Amino acid sequence: MFSATLFAQRGELPETLPEYINYAQKNSLAAKAAVSRFESRKWQFQAVKSEYLPQLDLMLSGPGLVREINSITQPDGSEVYRQQSQLFSYADLGITQKIYPTGGSVSLSSGINRIDILGDEDVYFWQTTPIQMTYSQPLFQHNDMKWHRKLEEMRFYQSDSKLKEDMEDIAIQVTDRFFNVYIAEMNLKNAEFNVEVNDTLFVLSKGRFEVGKIAENDLLQTELSLLNSQNVFENAKLNYLEAMEQLKIAIGYYGDSDLNIIPPQITMDLYADYEVLLEEALENRSDITSYKIEELEAERAISRAESQSGFSANLNASFGLNQTATQLDDALKDFLDRERVNLTLEIPLFDWGQGEARVYSAMEEKNMVQNTITESKKNFEIEIKYASLRFNQLKQQVKLSAKADTVAAKRYDVAKKRYLIGKIDLNTLFIAQSEKDAALRNYIQTLRNYWASFYRLRRLSLYDIIDNKKISY
Repeated sequence: MFSATLFAQRGELPETLPEYINYAQKNSLAAKAAVSRFESRKWQFQAVKSEYLPQLDLMLSGPGLVREINSITQPDGSEVYRQQSQLFSYADLGITQKIYPTGGSVSLSSGINRIDILGDEDVYFWQTTPIQMTYSQPLFQHNDMKWHRKLEEMRFYQSDSKLKEDMEDIAIQVTDRFFNVYIAEMNLKNAEFNVEVNDTLFVLSKGRFEVGKIAENDLLQTELSLLNSQNVFENAKLNYLEAMEQLKIAIGYYGDSDLNIIPPQITMDLYADYEVLLEEALENRSDITSYKIEELEAERAISRAESQSGFSANLNASFGLNQTATQLDDALKDFLDRERVNLTLEIPLFDWGQGEARVYSAMEEKNMVQNTITESKKNFEIEIKYASLRFNQLKQQVKLSAKADTVAAKRYDVAKKRYLIGKIDLNTLFIAQSEKDAALRNYIQTLRNYWASFYRLRRLSLYDIIDNKKISY
């Protein structure tokens, strides 16, 4: 017979459904993968933020060699071509800051160059730039820096929601595996009980047959029932062991000890308020952020198309000091101004309607995105609505199925006693036994549906209706 030690309790391991879920969210491979995905997204966002912080760079080169024929201007204005050999080296230290609200950039740099002209008489000189400030600003153009930063901020916010959803997916999976074990355990215990009862009935029937109180057909029927119950027991034992292994994998436990299952109960005053859950879902779910990202991407495409089809300009300005000399000491004094201002304009005159077509195409893409999002939100609202209604309905179903299980068990007990004193026939007893088994299975399945519905609501809304607060990890 099945040994009760198979369900031995271990205090250091989980026993209740919430404990199993908590254990899995800390130890399972799925939880570790979810955390890694979140960490990856976090560092990606950190890299994006760093792009908009001052960037300090040091550039070094040299010595480099150039040997080529160059055009050399003579004093009278004419040009002659001579082969020249030059060595060059430089060092430049600069800091650059992107200005994402405007799409421009400002930089500050300092550098020193040395050029050696090789020939019959080697000539070299130094060029120094102690300070150089440069500002670059696109005008009337698409500012992709602003859009990029905004989108990355939304994606990072979305990553937090995705982590919560990943953890709630683990809760749903563990709930499923937990009840697989619980159902397998109940089936096993019930199968063991049926074997014991059918064995008793078979022994009793043999005695009655020997004294001529029952027909041989009844004796064979009790023997067949015993054999069938023994076969069911062996299958139930195997199903239990398999379900237990699957539960261990789901929670990240790989020990040899079997896990104990304490069946969860229900809280009758727990109520799923559809309006509250929908409001929380629209605020918490990653899907909602995805919709916003899609809309923002569509708006960015329109901005880019409009910019490409219109007037644009670029302003570049720089100011600094520099000096050149054959001696380094002389190149580090009496600096001269170095200024440069440049404004370039680009005015499209005629493009055969290409720019206008790009704009209209981007606008239609946005309309398509908005229509798709509207439909998705409607389906989303319906899903939460009926998930809430189903959960509230299941509370009553669990209560009714629990009562039915109690009644069926009591009826079977009465039927067994009546059969033992010869008040009812064997078929009536077996009908009562079958109804008892069916009522037990229905109760456990209804209880399973209740908790699966509960954790599905958490996943849909990222809201805890027990503590009435947002889910956080």
